Amino acid sequence: MGANRWGTRALAALLVLRRTSLARVRAMSRPTILVGCWPRRMCAELSAIYCGEPNTGAFLKRVGKEYPLPRVNDGRRRLWLRDDLDQAILPSELAAVRDVAEDL
Repeated sequence: MGANRWGTRALAALLVLRRTSLARVRAMSRPTILVGCWPRRMCAELSAIYCGEPNTGAFLKRVGKEYPLPRVNDGRRRLWLRDDLDQAILPSELAAVRDVAEDL
């Protein structure tokens, strides 16, 4: 039925277009995020990229040890706050620096 309506050439062209689009999506290993445009709450995949981990599994292995537990943990929905991740990846020599505004 579909071949008669659209024609076999049109269907073949759509299939080729779909395959190339899927190949492009698979070729992209990580999403591109501009500097300063990280979301406040991040899923495990984005958190792993933010922390510089090679993959999500490596990030999740370190959660609770080097990285904080997710702030939102509702079943399958787990979200990390950017501020919590910043504290975890902050070098120890910079951790001693305090914010002057806290003293006021």
